[in-house]
Amino acid sequence: MKQNPLILPIVGGGIALIFFFLPWLKIDMSSLGHESITISGFTFAIGSINFLTLAFFASAAIIGISIYMMKQDTPWKAKNLVLICSCIAVLCILLTFVRVVQGINLSSRLAEPSRIMGGSDMKLDKIISIQFGIFGAVIGSI
Repeated sequence: MKQNPLILPIVGGGIALIFFFLPWLKIDMSSLGHESITISGFTFAIGSINFLTLAFFASAAIIGISIYMMKQDTPWKAKNLVLICSCIAVLCILLTFVRVVQGINLSSRLAEPSRIMGGSDMKLDKIISIQFGIFGAVIGSI
């Protein structure tokens, strides 16, 4: 039985696309009397043109290139394109992850003076938590 080297990129790209639709962030508002909110990567991607939109299309391109080149006689030619798309997807997801973490830290530091004046002991880094979707998207892209 002949093995096809493009099965792994198809599976990885599929995993990355599935994890785009799973929760990435959870905002727990139960201390304020509201429900918790989960935000998926796809919600981030369609919210505005940003790094995640590029990562989503790069993950879809991995699958498309792999399926197209699987029908060709030389599937090894897709190696460079798949690697480039994979690197783009991973870098864009990681840049978004860093921006979210920095945003949480920045908003936490900006809210400190108002907490001191208002008497609230609520911390934003305790309210916002990162979920498994972002890690699955990175692993699938790799």
